[in-house]
Amino acid sequence: MKYKLFRSPGDLDKSVLKHELVAVEYGKDIYDVTDALIRDVQDDLSGTPGYESYETAAYAPEPVRDFRRVRRYDYEMTGIVYPTRAEKNILIDYGIIEEAGEE
Repeated sequence: MKYKLFRSPGDLDKSVLKHELVAVEYGKDIYDVTDALIRDVQDDLSGTPGYESYETAAYAPEPVRDFRRVRRYDYEMTGIVYPTRAEKNILIDYGIIEEAGEE
């Protein structure tokens, strides 16, 4: 299977045409590529101007939740940026499209 990871510039449900492809992974299923997708999100965030000096993390992919309006994605993830001196962490939405593809 082929898994395309897209970063959302805001809410995953909005501005879908502005979502940016940041990685492509291949594996037998979503569980096979979970660690790679988490690393992809962390790498994407740490390479984003303004976030490069902060610690980053990501939640594992999960099926798109029912309340979401976007139907483009099969899975979603949340990336987290931990600013050194801030009251809140920064959360970034990611969407994943699952397609048949060669490994």
